[in-house]
Amino acid sequence: MIPIVAARASFVEEVLIERLRDDAVALVFTFTTTEHELERHSAVMAKPLRAVLAKSRAETLELWFGRGRWNARRWGAPPVVAKPIGAEALGTWRADEDAERGWRDATTALGGTFCASLSALGTSTAVTSPVLGFNAWDGEASSARRASDAATVKHASLPQEAVCVENLAPWLKQLPCRDRAGLAKALKTAHEVFSARHLTFGVRLSKDGDGYTRSEQTLMMVLPDASESYAEIIGTIQRVASDVCVAADGSYVHARDGDDIATFNLSSSAAFDADALGVNHRTPTLYVERFLTGTGNEFGGIVIDIERPALESSANSSPPIRARLFQPLPWFVKLYMHTLSIELDGVAVSREVLDEMHFVPAEDRVRSSLLELQMVLPANASMLRLRLDFDKGFLRAQEFPPDANRGFDLPPARFDAFRVIHADTRVPRTQQASAFLDKLRASSVAPETLYMNSLLLLLPTPDFSMTFNVAAMTGSVLSILFLSLMRAMTARESWKDYRR
Repeated sequence: MIPIVAARASFVEEVLIERLRDDAVALVFTFTTTEHELERHSAVMAKPLRAVLAKSRAETLELWFGRGRWNARRWGAPPVVAKPIGAEALGTWRADEDAERGWRDATTALGGTFCASLSALGTSTAVTSPVLGFNAWDGEASSARRASDAATVKHASLPQEAVCVENLAPWLKQLPCRDRAGLAKALKTAHEVFSARHLTFGVRLSKDGDGYTRSEQTLMMVLPDASESYAEIIGTIQRVASDVCVAADGSYVHARDGDDIATFNLSSSAAFDADALGVNHRTPTLYVERFLTGTGNEFGGIVIDIERPALESSANSSPPIRARLFQPLPWFVKLYMHTLSIELDGVAVSREVLDEMHFVPAEDRVRSSLLELQMVLPANASMLRLRLDFDKGFLRAQEFPPDANRGFDLPPARFDAFRVIHADTRVPRTQQASAFLDKLRASSVAPETLYMNSLLLLLPTPDFSMTFNVAAMTGSVLSILFLSLMRAMTARESWKDYRR
């Protein structure tokens, strides 16, 4: 039997306030719920979330929504991972579990819970099974493959998914007090949330070996500090002390100023001044960009730039950076791996600079292509460029979206930068202990995850107006023939010379 104290459910709500450049402020709301799986009745955890994890038999499940792009060159590195535009789903299963069935159950349940178009991902060609990505890497080529043998990973992204209040409302409903009390009350007005320059929110479900199920709901937004939305949200947070969530074991506000984080317990009516914070700018490990090349509707290319930020010291003193690229592409983008070229500071180099490469070619209407690369950016290099050529496939008329001439959204690429830890690594300093602060401390020395922007690809588009043209022409011809025939049949010889 598990002791009652050990099996006690807990719920903690926290918010991080961080001032950025460009007169912007980042707010990160996190709601952590922990409950033991042997508890017969869910006290704080939402039943749909607990049920989807149990039915899918997954070790971890993640669903994220993104709106607006994180401007890394202006705002620096984000406090948490900034998700791309659209929706992203991720799941892991043990090697002895049926991952295919579990993925279908998970996407169907999560799509219905959060009003997202995930039901089609059960058998969609947008689903990939990463081998190198989403695993730890200690610099050895075989380390990621050893980790992938112990678990099966499923990933899919919907870059065309329109994120709106229909996704945020069910996200808030999974909280014990919903948006009626506690920190979630600051997110009650959709106008204030969706007026953000960047918005990321989602949920991560996991279970550990001790039988505990954890739900982590995170929302990050970037608001102008002079906007009414920011003033209203900060005012609501300051008033939470008189209207805390009764199910919360703790309600905290973390104000980040450089390397220091000041923590305020809202349950004790502690006051904080968000306007007194200084501007915080953490330079990202790398800048990544992606764009398309080529002209016409037949051939094209994709270019990925990996740039090291300019440091005050010389480039020779910069440590080497281990990097991993995860790039899924739909089946109608025909990649040619023999065209892969690599440049270091504008000089072409051989593929031997790649630590490992994993490529899954696409099959028409069966599966997407998947490109995974592991590489090391040398200490004396400031930019690495990857080039690949592809052909554009031909789609059937019914496979085009309603606005066919707009094009297709290519899924974003994920880039993990494995930094070399050295003495001047900045770790947030605080005396408070919480799951969110532990995550911030771990992120200071963990791989930095970056998402590249989605791309808009134009494909050979048939003339969808041809159907209307044929119908109009056929109707006109039949009308002329019918009227001519009726005129000839109803004409009388005695009326030819008739005049009034």
